[in-house]
Amino acid sequence: MTAYTVEELAAKVGMSPRNIRAHQTRNLLSAPVRRGRTAYYDDGHVRRLEAIKSLQRQGYNLVAIEAILGVRTPEPAGDGLHTLLQRIGREQPGLVTALARHGVLAHAEDGSVHMVRARLMRTVVELNRAGVHTVPSLQVLAEVLDRLRIVAEDLVRTTGQRLVDASPTLRAEATATWDNLEGTADALATGMIHLLAESFRTVLENLAKAPVATVDNG
Repeated sequence: MTAYTVEELAAKVGMSPRNIRAHQTRNLLSAPVRRGRTAYYDDGHVRRLEAIKSLQRQGYNLVAIEAILGVRTPEPAGDGLHTLLQRIGREQPGLVTALARHGVLAHAEDGSVHMVRARLMRTVVELNRAGVHTVPSLQVLAEVLDRLRIVAEDLVRTTGQRLVDASPTLRAEATATWDNLEGTADALATGMIHLLAESFRTVLENLAKAPVATVDNG
């Protein structure tokens, strides 16, 4: 059996060692075998990383890939919602695929449709109670996610750079140990996600209040 160091594995699959370690952290990739202080990967790791890359080329994000590869357990749906999802899977397969690319839904091996992000799907149920049919709600959701992804990619790039510039540890990358740098970078990524998510929530809440304020002031 062929054994690879992380650098050799990275060169073989065309992926950075940092991304390989990130996939391990997400449980997308099994841990290597350690011999002394060196970690070794095998051909099974190569196949797994190639599968991940293939799914990414098809447009799936890591949350969706976790569900497809069985890492993320789909969240349970009530009988009514489960039946609805299976009907949509039969009648609107393109819509399911569009939402699966964003990690909202996932296809099981038997072809059935499962929820991955129940909280987001509950918003569709709420709209249904307000009189908006489910399929149009899901179509709007897919369109919103597509548009937000473009905005989010730009925000993540620019915000991430600003935060890195403000972090002495990350700016001193050349002198930082890998373990220290990795921990700081992971904390930075988590903090940035929370900052952007709460900022977007704040803007939306302020927009929602604006018409009420206008009426009151009128």
